[in-house]
Amino acid sequence: MDLNYFINKAIDYKKSVASKYLPVSQGEILSKIREADKYLLSIKYDGHFYLLCYEKGEVALINPGGNIIKDLPVLDDVKDIFEKSKIKNACFPGELYFKKEGQRSRVFDLTANLDEKSENIHFVAFDILSVDETEYQRTELLKKQLKLGEIFSKGSRVHSVGTKTVSSRKEIEDYYKQVVLTDNNEGVIVKSVEGMIYKLKPSVSLDAAIIGYVESEGERSGMIREVLVAMITDDNHYQITAKVGNGFSDDERKKLLKVLEKLKVDSNYIEASGARVAFTLVRPELIIEYASIDLAIENSKGSINKMCLNYENSLFSANQLRACVSSMSPVFTRLRDDKKVNKDDIRFSQITDIVELIHSEKKLDLKKSTIIKREVFYKEVKSHKMVRKFILWETNKSEDPDYPAYVFHFTDYSPTRKDVLKKDIKVSDSRKQIESIYDKNILENVKKGWEAVK
Repeated sequence: MDLNYFINKAIDYKKSVASKYLPVSQGEILSKIREADKYLLSIKYDGHFYLLCYEKGEVALINPGGNIIKDLPVLDDVKDIFEKSKIKNACFPGELYFKKEGQRSRVFDLTANLDEKSENIHFVAFDILSVDETEYQRTELLKKQLKLGEIFSKGSRVHSVGTKTVSSRKEIEDYYKQVVLTDNNEGVIVKSVEGMIYKLKPSVSLDAAIIGYVESEGERSGMIREVLVAMITDDNHYQITAKVGNGFSDDERKKLLKVLEKLKVDSNYIEASGARVAFTLVRPELIIEYASIDLAIENSKGSINKMCLNYENSLFSANQLRACVSSMSPVFTRLRDDKKVNKDDIRFSQITDIVELIHSEKKLDLKKSTIIKREVFYKEVKSHKMVRKFILWETNKSEDPDYPAYVFHFTDYSPTRKDVLKKDIKVSDSRKQIESIYDKNILENVKKGWEAVK
């Protein structure tokens, strides 16, 4: 068996098919799922994705990370099935999961029982790449489901996912209610004959502290655009979990901005918002509840890692990148005035109780930044000295998705002003753009009476 060939097959399938399932909540079935003549519905199992590979009498389970399993009892069943069916070569995408009679199986159960090679580990095939000389196309949905039903019998440790064919979105909603709400399965996979694949799961509600915000611009100035939220880990760090911009009313956006502006703190770490504007970090005092359609642990580039921060003496600093999730379509639900910022009320295990993270922590071993421009100006009025400082630097960390290529920082100090110290940060991946921002700020803020510090 050519293991590298199948590993590449697994990587390709994960990138081109499995990672592109569109997440949809129950309330979005009618609005997000496109109308089609037919839909194929199946149960979503909570386990690990693997390719079931069979070649010249040898059988193996292979995942995109290169993990190869050849000694589970379920593979004995596979050999028997293929020998009876006289199949010589085959490749089936599917889910390896742990079966619990009368209870919902979770991915944690699989992980806990893999090393023991439990007989209760099952494999469910939900697609076909090839059987003998036949290569199946991704659009041949009905043909593939019929073939899966022919090969794999019900009741075996290796089985077909089984599908129900419906012709309306109302029927999808009814199936979801039965499979998820009544039977307590993880979710539903919907395959449209037009080629779209949807993943239906219950939305997840989470509590987290606001640690940063970005203000809207233009007509919506004076309102928050987006907030950065984090949860507390077991070792008392703030793990960034999401950027939440939807769900706030305009009145909530205005009130929240006024509160957060009073909580500003310093940070030696920069996190960019969805609009590529740096978050202003704040003292973690406010807790929000937010809902997410799904929590993804990886994307087409691999496992998802987000920055974990230290917070001491009113200063945030980078600790390290840690395994985390991407919250799909996060929406603000409410402020949690009944909760406090501590390890119990906003614990990171809210997430790890739901998904199993891919632990690939990356210690910070990053290049030092390079100062491109730095200018300082002062102005004296009635014995009071005002200072304005402009700095532009290249991070030298742009190969890391968590860092912009360039940063502009403006500091405005005025001892007679109510807000004595003002700061502004802009980020960009374009040197031309960031230099334009720098020059514009110099032009707008250095006028008559300001002198350069030499």
